[in-house]
Amino acid sequence: MTVTSFFIQHGKGGESWDARQALQTDIKWTTDIDFSAGQLEFKLTEVDEGFIPRMGDIVWFRWDKKPVFRGIIFKYGYDESENFSVTAYDSLRYFKNQDSLVWPVSTIGQRFDKIIKLAGVKGKKVATSSHKLKAEVCDSKSYFDMLKSAVNNTYKATDDHFFLWDNYGTVELRKTGAKAKYYIGDKSSATGFTYNRSIDNLVNTIRVVRSDKTKKQQSSSTAKVKADSTKDDAKNTKLTTETAASKNSVTRYGVLQKVVKAKDKANAAQMKQQAIDELKKAGKMEHTLTVKTRGSLYMTPGYYWPIKFKSLKDIGVGTHYMMITKSTLTFGTNEITAELEMKVRL
Repeated sequence: MTVTSFFIQHGKGGESWDARQALQTDIKWTTDIDFSAGQLEFKLTEVDEGFIPRMGDIVWFRWDKKPVFRGIIFKYGYDESENFSVTAYDSLRYFKNQDSLVWPVSTIGQRFDKIIKLAGVKGKKVATSSHKLKAEVCDSKSYFDMLKSAVNNTYKATDDHFFLWDNYGTVELRKTGAKAKYYIGDKSSATGFTYNRSIDNLVNTIRVVRSDKTKKQQSSSTAKVKADSTKDDAKNTKLTTETAASKNSVTRYGVLQKVVKAKDKANAAQMKQQAIDELKKAGKMEHTLTVKTRGSLYMTPGYYWPIKFKSLKDIGVGTHYMMITKSTLTFGTNEITAELEMKVRL
């Protein structure tokens, strides 16, 4: 296995250069399921031919004759040794563009189709959903943020998790769930792991608060502001609250509270339900697992791999299929190494 092609082209239709002989170090390819562009980092030695990378150049990379990356150079550095450090991004980089749109009731696939056209990139729906999303106003938001909202709301309604993937220059709408046949762990090609738990962002109590002005304060709302207006506001303001809490979590960790404003004109029952709903989606205990192993082109975000380490089992993390959320593949002379961030569910 090796780099079978690595071309850099000066824009569409421009001069093309086979850069394999100028590659100085390993090639690093980073992809993330959390709405960010794929990134390719590499170093080149300046050659006598006089070809140097430019902003906007197109990069094509194949490994063992398999397509890996197609993207655009967005930055480079140059040092005293006449080496270029280059960073290219795939087509998802254009989803950072901001726009203002009013979305009608529509599916995630319909919103994806429109954003593909607006971003000016190729697109394909590998998976989609019939779920109708509510109308939504998006003002000065990135295309990533717009689709993130669609992905999250579709997931809440259907339990289907969609994500974006750049497949050699074509942005695809995909659904997670693909499973690998082989495991990562003991007696495999894994070289190590790091596992962490944290309750820094845990919330186990939600307090919904409604602020009401007394009639006296409301009737004087058009009066001139006085020096003691802050005191008057406090005197004429009534707070109504409803709370929801996880008793087991509070007993174990103590009260970790978040305050949320009540929805407009919500009564006590509605505020109580709001607190319950907010608690369900509030911050939970975080588990993070990073695995280092011999790499594969299938070790990319959205794929599930069985993780099997005896030492993890000893602390309550048994053998599970875990989804890759972020992947860094490093292409060396004749092999791939991987650093994988996994989503842990116990």
